[in-house]
Amino acid sequence: MAVEVFVVNALRELSDKEFENALSLVDSEQKERIMRYRFMADRKRGLIGILLAEYAISKAFGINPDEMRFEKNKYGKPHVVGKHGVHYNISHSGDYVVCAVGSTPVGIDIQEIKGGNLDIADRFFSKEEKEGLALETSEDAKRKLFYDIWSLKEAYIKCIGMGLSMPLEDFGVVQRDGEYELIVKGERDDAYHFKKYDMPGSYSLCVCSKEDSFPTEYTELGYNEIIEI
Repeated sequence: MAVEVFVVNALRELSDKEFENALSLVDSEQKERIMRYRFMADRKRGLIGILLAEYAISKAFGINPDEMRFEKNKYGKPHVVGKHGVHYNISHSGDYVVCAVGSTPVGIDIQEIKGGNLDIADRFFSKEEKEGLALETSEDAKRKLFYDIWSLKEAYIKCIGMGLSMPLEDFGVVQRDGEYELIVKGERDDAYHFKKYDMPGSYSLCVCSKEDSFPTEYTELGYNEIIEI
């Protein structure tokens, strides 16, 4: 099946009152985890992440949310227990929560483009990525590319499900002839595919999968849509 990508503007869609009502839709363990967050914005993103994952999996695979039980592997990647061929991943940043689902491992990452020092690229980017970054002459273009690269790398790390046990500088994702290529220790790896989506505002949104079948556009959802299941 093709990868599906869903996006929710969590902070716009979920009012404080709706947040209180929506808490009743998750179990006590999930509720406790959500309420550990200090700030309401983080609580909303956490809650929407759970509801969006259930919605996306239900839509893609026809599984009732009551049948879903989630666990994480030793590197922290979540999966649906006992459901072979059901893969999903979520990410959140700024106003947004995003989710990708597919029949093979998938990773998704969103990054809000902010200020900050870009020198960390020297430590965490591959030789090929640093070369591409050096070609940008304007500060705005360099910053945008930095966040795109970071999001692509995170999407890959999340797809393979190994966390940071694989050093970020050991691989790179570079754009050549309009396509993204994975370079691992100087060698091209064609087993993984990438898609970058344009979003309103200052965000980088990228997806990685073993399936080269991404939707042209992501699907943006509202709160009422994701609770319809």
